Amino acid sequence: MKNYKLHRIERVGLAILKKPKGISEREMVFSLNITSGRNEINELEHLLGIQFTREWHTTKDGLCQYYIYSIPERYTAKVLLDFLINKIELRTGKTITLNEQELILNQFPNIR
Repeated sequence: MKNYKLHRIERVGLAILKKPKGISEREMVFSLNITSGRNEINELEHLLGIQFTREWHTTKDGLCQYYIYSIPERYTAKVLLDFLINKIELRTGKTITLNEQELILNQFPNIR
């Protein structure tokens, strides 16, 4: 089986799931090599009918501003995780185990 690279939207989705305190646009540039991660955030919200939390931050020197995106609660994390599992499984045949899924989901509060 061919080893497929994750698509941009999948990389952003996994990154936001792995960082319960959020991921900034700047981090997406440096860690994911994605210069416009907000496009993938907006696309995920539109496709899945979910809403990420956005926090506006200013750099230490006060010259630039950027968002930090985070997952507000477990339901949103579950919707995103299910989407990513389906996308990755269809293209690669690989999956995220149930144990890994629980570890990811337990990072987020169950508000709903």
